[in-house]
Amino acid sequence: MENKEAQVIVSIERFKPHTFNFEMGEGLFMSHSHEYDELTLILEGQGYYSSPEQNIKVSAGDIVLIPPGLHHGFVCTVPWQGISVHFQHDRLPVHSRYPLVGTEPEQERIRHAALEGEELRWAEICLSRLEHEWKSAHENVDARHLMRLALETALLLFQRSHDAQTPYGSRDSGVIQEVLKEIHASYYTGITIGELASKHFLSESNLRKKFVETMGISPKQYMINLRLMEAKRLLQQTDKAIESISSEVGFTSSSRFYEFFVKSSGITPLEWRVRHQRKA
Repeated sequence: MENKEAQVIVSIERFKPHTFNFEMGEGLFMSHSHEYDELTLILEGQGYYSSPEQNIKVSAGDIVLIPPGLHHGFVCTVPWQGISVHFQHDRLPVHSRYPLVGTEPEQERIRHAALEGEELRWAEICLSRLEHEWKSAHENVDARHLMRLALETALLLFQRSHDAQTPYGSRDSGVIQEVLKEIHASYYTGITIGELASKHFLSESNLRKKFVETMGISPKQYMINLRLMEAKRLLQQTDKAIESISSEVGFTSSSRFYEFFVKSSGITPLEWRVRHQRKA
C-alpha cells in the first residue's frame, strides 16, 4: 500500500485578476522560482510567461508546464482566471513522466500548448477534481489515486497538444520523440531496441545513433534508468517486497536488479529504502 506521506501535490491555487494599488500599476510582473514542477491552465484573459530566454504570450485555453528550478515570471495583461498545480514529478509513476522529460534544452524552458473544445473541457474537469480532492484533505487511498490519475490525464492532454503543435526540426527528431513515448509506456516489458527500430523503419544501429545524439545516452541505458527510477519510487512510497519491485519494473532477475541498482546508487535497494522512507 502507498504511504500517505508520499504526496505528489504540493499546492493548488485558483488565480484571478491581480489588483494592485494605483501607484504600482496594473498587471505587475511577478518573478520567482520553486523546486517543484508547475502545471497552469489559463481559463480566461491573457498575459505573458517569461524565463531568461523566453517571453510567451498566453490566453484562455493555454496550458503551461514549468520545470523545477527555472526562474520565471508572469504578468496579466487582460484580466485572467486559471488554476495552477505545483507537484513533485519524481513521485509520479515513470510511465506518466514523458511530458516532463523531453530533450535537455526543453528541460530548462517553459513549454505550453493551446487546448480547445473537448480537450480543454477535459483538462478543466481533471484539474477541478484534483483541486476538490486535495482541498478536502482526504487521506484515503482512493483520494490519492484520483488525484494522481487526474494529474496524469492533464499532463497527457498537455503532451498530446504540445506534440501536435511543435514543428520538429527534422523527421529524425520526431521519430526520437515517438520512441521516447513508446519507451516510457513499455519500459517494464520485454520490448527490444530492434522492435522499436523496425516500427520506425530504421536499423537498430541507426536508431541507437540518433537516440544518443538527441538524449546523450543509448536507448537501452535510458530504459534501464527508467526501471531504476520507478524502483526507487516504489521503494519509497510502498511496502512491496524488493523482489516484487524488481519484477514489476522489468528486471528478469533479482541479481541483475541489485547489480544495476548498486552500480547506479552506490547502496543496496534496502539501504536506499531505509534512508529515503525517513525523508518522505
